[in-house]
Amino acid sequence: MVRETPPDAGRARVFDAVNEHLKSLREGLKEPVRIGEEALAEQLGVSRTPVREALIRLEGMGMVHLRPGRGALLMPVTDAEYLEWLQIREHLEGLATREAALNASGRDVEQLRAIFAPFLTASQPRDDDEAYALANVAFHKDIMRLSGNGLLERIWESFGHRQTSARRQVIARLQRREQSLSDHLAIIEAIHQRDPEAAERLARAHVRAILDAVKQSLDPSHFPS
Repeated sequence: MVRETPPDAGRARVFDAVNEHLKSLREGLKEPVRIGEEALAEQLGVSRTPVREALIRLEGMGMVHLRPGRGALLMPVTDAEYLEWLQIREHLEGLATREAALNASGRDVEQLRAIFAPFLTASQPRDDDEAYALANVAFHKDIMRLSGNGLLERIWESFGHRQTSARRQVIARLQRREQSLSDHLAIIEAIHQRDPEAAERLARAHVRAILDAVKQSLDPSHFPS
């Protein structure tokens, strides 16, 4: 007997597919791009109705702008939005890392260390910024998972790392790779020591340093006085 997929589950899968697809398109985007509902549904192999529902949800998240009869515009992340995200991210990461220090097993800690192990040896070229950016994304995603907080993890997936940090190559652009690696190793050690206060403090300081560096790198005229 074939069990039918519940309608809500089907819509959730389509939303996830649309969200992931548009986040990948958003990387490097500098100008709005038109997204055709019919073409998107055909590309993803789904019907138009759940795609339309997904686009409506994504408009509420600020990712797209719907224009009746003219499709949707996929919107780039502005500098102001990116700074706002970093302000939120400082609190999210502080909470997630504190909880990870309480929840993580020895095996979890070793998996976190394994993410950055290639960058501690000659096996990974020192100038491979793309590889480090991917490792960075994997690390922060794992921290969210280890928090044990499903809502926190979903917030991270909805607003997070791939559509901002990976897109802008912040670490490479600001030449923060060595400091970033040092920060991450210190956070992992605090998790290993099961020290939630230190883990939270280090995580918040890590994001705050990125926020300060980004502010200094941007043209002040981009922001309202």
